[in-house]
Parts: sequence; C-alpha cells; structure tokens
Amino acid sequence: MSEVLPDWALKKPIAGSDVGGHPLTPDILAPYLRIESEHSIRSANEFTDQVLSYYLGEEKTGYRLPWPTLDETFRLRSGESTLLGGINSSGKSLALGQIALQCLTQGAKVLSVSLEMSPRSQLVRLNRMASTELRPTTDFCLGFALWCMDKLYFFDKEGTMNMDTLEAGIRYSIHNFDVDLILVDSLMTISGIRHDDYTAQKEVVCRLADLARDLECHIILVAHARKSLSMSDQLDRFSIRGAGELTDRPDNVLLLQRYYSKDDDDPDVAFSISKARHWDMAECQIDLWMDMASMNLLMHDQKPKKIDFDAGCGDEELDG
Repeated sequence: MSEVLPDWALKKPIAGSDVGGHPLTPDILAPYLRIESEHSIRSANEFTDQVLSYYLGEEKTGYRLPWPTLDETFRLRSGESTLLGGINSSGKSLALGQIALQCLTQGAKVLSVSLEMSPRSQLVRLNRMASTELRPTTDFCLGFALWCMDKLYFFDKEGTMNMDTLEAGIRYSIHNFDVDLILVDSLMTISGIRHDDYTAQKEVVCRLADLARDLECHIILVAHARKSLSMSDQLDRFSIRGAGELTDRPDNVLLLQRYYSKDDDDPDVAFSISKARHWDMAECQIDLWMDMASMNLLMHDQKPKKIDFDAGCGDEELDG
C-alpha cells in the first residue's frame, strides 16, 4: 500500500489530537498505513469461549439507537459495520448526529469523519440536540465541550479524502484515543470514486467492513440512494446508488426516507432497519417526527431528553 499522503495531511491535525497540536505528518501516520496480513486456519474449539459469551448475553451488547422501541431488537456492536442510506436532504447527517450523541451517553468514544460538514457545524447541531433548545446557553455549550472533551473527535478535513488516509486516521484514533465508533459521511467524498466506479466503491466498503471486524470497532458509512420518479417511492436496500456490494458487505443497512406531508400530524421520516445480518427478525420500519427546537427525530410518544453532564454514563453504559 502506498504511504504517500495528500498535501493537506502535512498541514491539518486531527482535532483534539494529543500530539501537541503538531500536524499528522507521514512519519506519524506511516505505522497506521500498514495493514496486517496474518491469516490462520484454526480448530472450531478455539472459538468456544466466544460462542459461550454470545449465548450468555453478548448478543444484547452494543450501543442502543435513539429510539427505545428498537432496544431489544438491534444495537450497534463492535466488529460490525453499518451503511446508512437515503436520498439527498432526507436527514442522514441529522440522524447520524443523533445516533452519535445517543452512543456518547452510553460510553462510546466517537470519531467523526464528515467531509461535508465542518467540526464547527457539527458541534453547533450537537449542542442544539443535546440541550433540546433552539439556542443553547453559553453555560451549556461550555459544559458540553467539557463533557465530550475525551470522547468525541473529528478528522478536521472537508472536501475529499483518499482511502489510505482515512484508514490511517481510523487506526491512529483507535490507538491513541480508544475510539470505538467511527462515522464516515459520506462514501462519495472518498477521493477517486466516480458515481459509476463500482469497483472502487466495493473496495472502500469492503475495507471499512474489514477494519470494523479486525479492530473491534463499529463503523457507520453514509451512502446516497438513487433518485426515483417520485419522492414517495418506498426505499429498500436495493435503492442505494452504486455497486451492489454497498449493501451486500456491511452487516447492517439503515434507511432514512422523508414523507414530505403537508399535514403536521403526519410523521416526517420513516426509519428502516433494512438488513441486520446478526440479529434475528430485526428488520422493521418506524415513523419519526422532527422536533424543530432540538432537531431530534422522535417517535410519536417520545420527548427530547437533555444531556445531564453530571450523570456520566450510569445506567446508559453498555459494551460497545
């Protein structure tokens, strides 16, 4: 694998880096650009402990999504990858931020690789979500900054990024900050990938899925759905734009679809678990309503919940 980095990598550090504010130079990232290639053939009995752990409760580990009705059927588990899909302006980045915030309350350490929104823009939205207020107070924003200081990190780059640099940044963040949830928004901002370059798309998705498995983290990749003749056409995992492997390789596929109803009582968004490889009968669809003040997507009987900085993880903490 090439160890040549783009020019921006010589200038821009990962936000929150503990390398004294110095840039992530090729020398620093070089060890993280190497992919392990060890393989082995092992006897079935070597996996006995893992099988027993699963049946003794491991199947219920992972980070819960923001919507309680899904608590017992689906979670974001370490070693798995998820694709979050939807058409433009369906709310994918919004939902991703809400998911990240929910996971942070459960003890997750999150790396956001959003090449479409700056860290500032993401944090403006997260503060609004966390405070449940249209304009959070200065005290709340300062408290939020302190609360997420050692558990929320940003790859400070907008535009595009090549896959080698993305992988190195993920490995670096896991090694230095114990990150266990990585959000990549979105597939089409990985440089060198054309909308019709199915081979390149497949390579990115497969490499991210392999990283999640090998590094025992969870990676969520945002992808776009194909435009249809009508905004009301029902989405499924075959609606994702690009190579078929985009939904074949990830463990889970989540879909977001806006309704565009003029009736205020109607839901604003349909959220679907379209694929859940390691969960029994988890596939479902729920309706969500947008709470405009907090920018939270909520179930019909759900209220936005303000983050309590003094509560820590408490009962919310789960194994990731």
